[in-house]
Amino acid sequence: MRTGVSYIGCPNPCHVRSDIKEMAALDLDDLFVAIQEVDFLHFPGKIRYPAEIAREWGIRPIAIFWGALNLFGGGRSSQFLLDQPAGHQVERDGAYRSEGCYVNPLCVDRIKQMIDVVAGAGYLGYFIDEPTPMPDCFCLSCRTRYAEWYGKDLAFASQEENDVFRRRCVVEYVKMIADYCKAAHPQIETMTCLMPIDQALWEPVADIATLDNLGTDIYWVNEPNDVEEMTPIIRDLGAICKSRGKVHHEWLQCWIVKKGLEHRILEQGKILIREQPDSLYIWAWKGQVGTAESCEDPETAWKYACEVLSLAKEA
Repeated sequence: MRTGVSYIGCPNPCHVRSDIKEMAALDLDDLFVAIQEVDFLHFPGKIRYPAEIAREWGIRPIAIFWGALNLFGGGRSSQFLLDQPAGHQVERDGAYRSEGCYVNPLCVDRIKQMIDVVAGAGYLGYFIDEPTPMPDCFCLSCRTRYAEWYGKDLAFASQEENDVFRRRCVVEYVKMIADYCKAAHPQIETMTCLMPIDQALWEPVADIATLDNLGTDIYWVNEPNDVEEMTPIIRDLGAICKSRGKVHHEWLQCWIVKKGLEHRILEQGKILIREQPDSLYIWAWKGQVGTAESCEDPETAWKYACEVLSLAKEA
């Protein structure tokens, strides 16, 4: 089973090298570098050094655009939207939303430009982070797309029609990005994670020919759910991936874990290992200490995460 972690990173190669040496000692296979938009302008070392040093240690670097367009994942602070207000989502009444719109060609083009940069820096995978429907965007791009697909005005769509459209937009976005990666940078593995709440999207996204790798993230460490309830979710995705020839990965939570619940990291991890996905990944390195999404007791949380990583290699 492949293992890996996400990593917020650092522009100083000395610190990056120290961290990646520890990752190598954990026998990690993959490193997901959480790159923010601002890094492309002001912190290029956060892009360059993790990929460069990870490869020296035999760890595969994978790029994830953390918080891109104020939309994907955490760390939401979009440099692009500061300069391109036309990329924002728009409310039904015309008011701007803080998030960007992945139907908007301006936003899609920016993501492609960033993919070009990370491909040039030696990243071997690109991870489309938790694309999910945008139910409240009525920007010109969304309205134009709806009219093209259905010959109607999005503003007058029923709730059911809106839901169908939004799900289709997710699939189209993943396809557009995966297609671009394979055409422009065929060496890159294309990956995405769809949350359990978006389970209806698993099959249509798995049908995308240019997508290599599909996963989900059952982040229940702080929840009261019985961990055994994870089993059918994992098996459903595993069956979908197997039938479509996709790599199946699963994420384990090691961020914002409440103090006293760290043992659930190990409990969930044991279920994941038992179900044998192709890869098991942990978000995030050392409990995401030092960020607004840190575990309350990152040292204890990370101890349990490391135990899971060790067990995964023994399985």
